[in-house]
Amino acid sequence: MSLVQLSIIYGHLEGTEGKFARDPSGYLSIEAGIYQKHGLEVSWNHVQGTEQRYRRLEDGTAQISLVVGRASLQHFLGSKTTRILGCVMNSCPYYLVASPAIRQIRDLKGRTIVCREGPSRHTPIAETFRERAQLSIGEDLILQLPNSDQEAFNLLVSGKVSAALLPRPYGFWAEERGFKRITDWPDVVDDPLPISIETTMTLLGERGKDFSTFLQAHREGIRYMKTHRAETIRLLGERFGHAPSLTAKIWDDYLIYMDEGLTVDFKQLERLLAQVAPATPGGARQVAAEWIMPGGMKD
Repeated sequence: MSLVQLSIIYGHLEGTEGKFARDPSGYLSIEAGIYQKHGLEVSWNHVQGTEQRYRRLEDGTAQISLVVGRASLQHFLGSKTTRILGCVMNSCPYYLVASPAIRQIRDLKGRTIVCREGPSRHTPIAETFRERAQLSIGEDLILQLPNSDQEAFNLLVSGKVSAALLPRPYGFWAEERGFKRITDWPDVVDDPLPISIETTMTLLGERGKDFSTFLQAHREGIRYMKTHRAETIRLLGERFGHAPSLTAKIWDDYLIYMDEGLTVDFKQLERLLAQVAPATPGGARQVAAEWIMPGGMKD
């Protein structure tokens, strides 16, 4: 039987020390023969740079891109040429990570914390500090809102601020440097749709059947990864050079958020649109109807 070829591309998390692939499960699925069992010959390729990945989709050298939802949504709103097949991860709440001298939330009195501006919108950060530690932003502590998670991470590790609200991968890197997670901080800041599955309208029209087969196989691959901890940790160490302490965190606190249903949670789409383009005509319902392929939304 001849196999259908598909090229899947992804980027490493921008700016992190080393390499952090948002969805490493494809490598494990290839090793285990899962795609081949479904009649697919899949290549899982790193291509750094959002524009580079879009060029690969447009010229047909790649057919599917795994991309952070905010970048995917911004591109769609500007071009209307892309489509979402589904979502590998709908939500992954931020960690509050602090310098080693900070042991609990109330220790941040008189200090400065940071959080990327986008995810801070419409979230109860101020209320959480007030309820958990009787701290008032602006009076008891300062909240800075940089434009990127990388900038927030850099401010923390350079010692310019005492704590940062960070996506988990950045939080893991900070912990590897000796910073500490404040464990009683609740899940109030998030990065909606951190791993979307994207293609173009043209490719979807041409290869929709192949993409449906890929989604079926990828669901099986994610289930396989979630039930094979040792194999996944081995792969993370061998392919990405992660230390054992980091691979364990990735398994325990990040990969658990991958959803083998591969569908988009509408509430998370609403949150993402509120961060990226809140004035979009028709709101999230209209965006979903135009952007997400039939069957790609959760029932």
